Amino acid sequence: MKITTRISLGYILLFILLAVLVVYQVVTIGRMQAINRTLSGVGSQNALVSLQALRDLDLVEEYARKSLALADPDYLGPLREYREDFERDLGELRGQAGSEGERGEIVRLVAGWNEFTRDLDAHLGRPAPGAPFPDALQADLERLKAEARSVYQASLGAMRDKVEQSRAMGETAALVLWISTLAVLVIGALVSFLIYRSISRPLAHLTEGTRAIAEGKFFYRLDTSRNDEFSQLARDFNTMTRRLDELDRLKKEFVSHVSHELKSPLASILETVQVLVEEIPGPVNERQRRLLELCRQSGVRLMAMIGDLLDLSRIEAGVMEYRLEPRELAPLLGRAAAEIEVQARERRIDIVLSRPAEPLEAECDGDRLIQVIVNLLANAIRYAPDASTVRVELEAVREPPPGVPETHRRELRGDRYALISVADSGPGIPAADREKVFEKFHQVKKGGESARGGVGLGLAISRTLVDSHRGAIWVEENPGGGARFRVLLPALAGRPA
Repeated sequence: MKITTRISLGYILLFILLAVLVVYQVVTIGRMQAINRTLSGVGSQNALVSLQALRDLDLVEEYARKSLALADPDYLGPLREYREDFERDLGELRGQAGSEGERGEIVRLVAGWNEFTRDLDAHLGRPAPGAPFPDALQADLERLKAEARSVYQASLGAMRDKVEQSRAMGETAALVLWISTLAVLVIGALVSFLIYRSISRPLAHLTEGTRAIAEGKFFYRLDTSRNDEFSQLARDFNTMTRRLDELDRLKKEFVSHVSHELKSPLASILETVQVLVEEIPGPVNERQRRLLELCRQSGVRLMAMIGDLLDLSRIEAGVMEYRLEPRELAPLLGRAAAEIEVQARERRIDIVLSRPAEPLEAECDGDRLIQVIVNLLANAIRYAPDASTVRVELEAVREPPPGVPETHRRELRGDRYALISVADSGPGIPAADREKVFEKFHQVKKGGESARGGVGLGLAISRTLVDSHRGAIWVEENPGGGARFRVLLPALAGRPA
């Protein structure tokens, strides 16, 4: 299912739930308003009419007693009016009765009134002045009053029922509102989580893939089993990485082939120049000797660059060979300093070696380690001022120093280490470039100018060689100014000097 379809379905479901909740609330509020109108209108009116009926019944009783006791025709008119008022009250009660209880009580009240009026009319037709009020009429009146009070109580009970119904509906509406809100929140959170997961996972894989491609791992592939937009993106990404892998492989093959083909003719050129410098074919003057020497130095630098390219090709192809064996490190540093001595003498740079009193050994490939130190010394000489000093220090440490990168610190294992430091007094390396200098073809620029000489492979090769020895290499600020490169290798147990 497409990501856009999932998002649309999820939010459509939320909108439906919200719409149902709104409709329910509107219907419930309408019913509660109807109940309130009933309470404020019909219910209260029935109670008032019931009270009015009780007052009219009292007046009927009063004038009935006077009419029977005195047989005065003047009392018959008011009695007839109050009887009409009571019957009008009964009519209103019958028309406004809202509950079964009220209607039942009103029916009994009407029956009692009819019986009372028949008895009253019978006694009024046979006047007996001074006679006591008939017991039958008195009983009818008591029964009527009781039934009128029952009607009043029934009206109050109906009002209480309506109030209770309204309260129950309000509580139910509140409960439904809370449950619905909770359900909407849960469903919304679930929908958001599912959408987030469906997007975050492929994005994380895509981020990991782009990071791998940035690191040169063109073999990385994304999962294309999904059925959404990310699957198409993954297929396009994999197509791109396959193409990049092919181009990178062609580039490596080209560089390796060209470097290898250049090495033999360049070696012949250097030998020819050396023969001319030694004047074997014939004498040369001082100016010609100087030009030949410059040609030889340029050829040596070019040979070093070609060697770096060939080493890089072997490293990337995974065919670099190592002969790891216990070696004392101090003599290796001396050999590295001797190899770079001519280059240092040209710029009047002194290489000062500092070594511990006791021998310090490590399991390493001596030639490869010398290559690392030569690269570091060449880099230091390249940036150091003329007539300055480059210091090379070897020492034994029990723990990795604070400057070791965290990515290497987690991989270091051992109880004793050999720490090699190469420090110069040059311009130093900015903190932002201290990790980048170990990348291929990266060169630090000062003042907009490129680094002096080189192609930016020496430090990249050095890091690969040191990593192969289970060590670490990094650069930090030299306390005396300039840069200080440090190499940390697991050391073997010491032997007496």
